[in-house]
Order: sequence, then C-alpha cells, then structure tokens
Amino acid sequence: MRTSSALAHAASLPGPRGLPYFGSYFDVMTDRLGLFTDGRDRFGDLVRYRFGPFRFVVLHDPEAIHHVFVRHHSRYVKSRSYDGLRLVMGNGLVTSEGEFWKRQRKLSQPAFHRKRLAQLTATMGRLTEELADEWSSAHGTTVELHDAMMRLTLRIVGHTLFSTELSREAGRLGPAITTALQRANAEADSAIRLPMWVPTPGNLRFRSAQRILDEAIGNIIAERRANPHDRGDLLSMLMSVEDEVTREQMTDQQLRDEVLTLFLAGHETIATHMSWTLKLLTENPQWARAVREEADSVLGGRTPTMEDLPKLEVAGRVISESMRLYPPVWIFERTAVEDDEILGHAIERDTIIAACPWTLHRHPALWTDPLRFDPDRFLPERSANRHRYAYIPFGAGPRICIGNNFALMEAKIILTTLIQRFAIQVHSPEQVGTDPGVTLRPKGGMPGTIRVMS
Repeated sequence: MRTSSALAHAASLPGPRGLPYFGSYFDVMTDRLGLFTDGRDRFGDLVRYRFGPFRFVVLHDPEAIHHVFVRHHSRYVKSRSYDGLRLVMGNGLVTSEGEFWKRQRKLSQPAFHRKRLAQLTATMGRLTEELADEWSSAHGTTVELHDAMMRLTLRIVGHTLFSTELSREAGRLGPAITTALQRANAEADSAIRLPMWVPTPGNLRFRSAQRILDEAIGNIIAERRANPHDRGDLLSMLMSVEDEVTREQMTDQQLRDEVLTLFLAGHETIATHMSWTLKLLTENPQWARAVREEADSVLGGRTPTMEDLPKLEVAGRVISESMRLYPPVWIFERTAVEDDEILGHAIERDTIIAACPWTLHRHPALWTDPLRFDPDRFLPERSANRHRYAYIPFGAGPRICIGNNFALMEAKIILTTLIQRFAIQVHSPEQVGTDPGVTLRPKGGMPGTIRVMS
C-alpha cells in the first residue's frame, strides 16, 4: 500500500506544470526532443511530466538508469507505448515479457554468436559493393541518401536473415514498413485508442501493410519448413534451436514474431544510423578523411572481412559518436509494476519511466562540449572513467538489444566500403531535421551528392 508520505515525496519530483488535465501532452506532440531537453536543463536529472491521465518520469542520470533497467529491472515492464509495436511485431523479443521472453531470448541468442555473425560479413560487404557499383555511374548527381540506406539494409537483412533477395519486393515492403511503424508510433501517442476493427483510414492502411509483411514472412517460413536444410542464415539458426528442457522448437507463430522483429529492427535502425553518420561526416570533413585514410591503409580497396573490423578503430569511434549524437532508438520506456524509490524519490506504481539517450548522450554534466562531434571521446583513455550507463544506444540490462554486435559490424562494413570509393556530401546538413517516432529518422529525407574518388 502506498503511504501518504510516499505520495508527498513523489509529488516533490520537479517538472513542468502543464495545462489542466492535458499536462504537457500538446508539448510532447509538438516537439518531444525539445521538451525533454528543456526539462533536463530546467528541472534536473529526474523530471516529472503529465500527459493526460499518465504519469511520466524521464531519467537523465546513469545511476537512475542502472536502477530501473539493470539492478531492479524486475520491478518494471515495457510501457504501453510498446503496444503499438506489439501490433506489428507480435510477441517477439522487443515486446514480450516474463518467462516467455526469457525462453525466447535464450533460444535466439546462438543466432548472434560472434562465429555465426562472422559468416554474414561477406554478405554485408558484397551487397554494399553492389550499391557502390550502382553509384559509380552517378558521379556528381543527387541521391536520396536515407532512401538508399533503407534499400541497402533491406537487402542485407533479407540475405542475412532469410537468404532471400528482397529488392524486388522493396516497392511493397518499404511502404508497408513505414506504414506499420507510423501506426505503432500513433498507438503510442494516443491517449484514447480505437480498436483495430474500427474501419478508420489509419486502421485500414495498417491492416493492408500488416498483410503485406505477414505474407512475405509467412511465405519464407513455409518454404523453409518444406526445405529445412541449414542455409547459414539467422532463420536457419532460429528454426534449429531447441528448448533445453522441453526439446521443443519455435512454432511458426513464434518464428514469425521473432523474424519480423529482427527484420524491422535490423532494417530501420541501421539505415537511420548510417544516414546520420553521413550527415555528421559532411559537417566534419576531417573525420571523413581520417576514416578514408584508415580504410585505405587497412583494406587497400578491399571489402572488409571479420578479421579487418577490429583494426578499423577510427571508423568504430565515428560510429559510436554518431550513435551518441543521433541514437537510432532515442527513448526506452518502462512501467513500474510496484511502488519504488529512485535516487531518493518515490515512484508510484503504474508510472511510466523513460531513459532518453537523446538527452543523456548530450548531457553537459556527462560529456565535455556535448554537442560537438568528437569521435576521440571514445578512445580507451578518455572512456575509462565514464559511467557505464551514460551511453546506452542499445538500451541497458538484460533486455539490451540482442543484435547490437550485428548492427556495429554492419555499420562499419557499410561506412568503410562506401568511403573508400566515394565522397558523399549531404545537402545543407545543418537544415536536416529530426523525426522522433519509433526511431530517430531524418525529417524529410536526406539528399546528397555522390562523387567517385579518383
């Protein structure tokens, strides 16, 4: 039972007063990144908001994040914002809870073992080289870079996850993915949710997109059931693993949910990250030169292999710094399932708790000159004393992203392969806005010029 003293303590959490009933709802709908940044700067490291009937607390302190996401993670579950993703992904790793999540995580983990991932690096490199060959005839022309990265990562996830060429389906799958994620974001933002059977334009668009995705994934799983030999991809691994106790394998529904989760997460987040990296390198050409010089020295024009990746240290630091300034997943949310206390503040049950990498990674108390692009801040000697949870691009704790190593490998391969062959200039990079939905997309795309290196 919550006590009156706990209520008084919880009420002491600072935050904007907002409007009667609505609180800060209209502010978060207008400029959520600005709202949370302003809240951090005005009110400190734990900031209380009210969005309609919902209590919401944003954490900007690494110890508070450690408390919620690591030390006492069992006191928190995924927030209602994940209900929209559950509509799209089903009961996959991103959305499932409890013992079912533990079982699925254990079954999925071998697919992301380093030795298994090493087999996929050649595929990543080959598909990136094919994009580079396509670009080689586009010298001096304008390319929509975010679209290009989306198409590339769609092909990569198709081959590494399914051993399937998805480029022929890009005209259907790309819009379907965008529609599904927009619907997931709308579900998260809505204080009042209409059932999916109500034939609103948004529901009809979503159901059409869902049918396209389900059909694509379902056909692949059905074909694999008919021809179940190991093809060296992630789906083969997921289909072969067994529960140690029951000896059961994943059902078709479980496979569908996990595959669609990996498909959407692996496609969207990496494409978004690469787009922001190209913007930052346009604004900081000395770092583009440094990555190119390192790639030329290590690779000499080759596509990187697994053995090359640890040697590409400058590229790795650039990738880390890009994820600091523009984290593809810009917020992680939980809901308290019991009363708790965080850094001396009482948290009531059902309060939504958020860690916001966007504000955390730009916190002036944690990062020197935080808005400056400085990959050398990830040098070992400069990282040694940094709080472990000051940097969480993949989340934290037991539910940290299972595909983090896959993503870092892919990003390094794409970056070093393209930068050896091209100088890429984003048009008016300072004017590229942010679109913080499920992921942090560039608003309105990212046009740029491709120039072949002589």
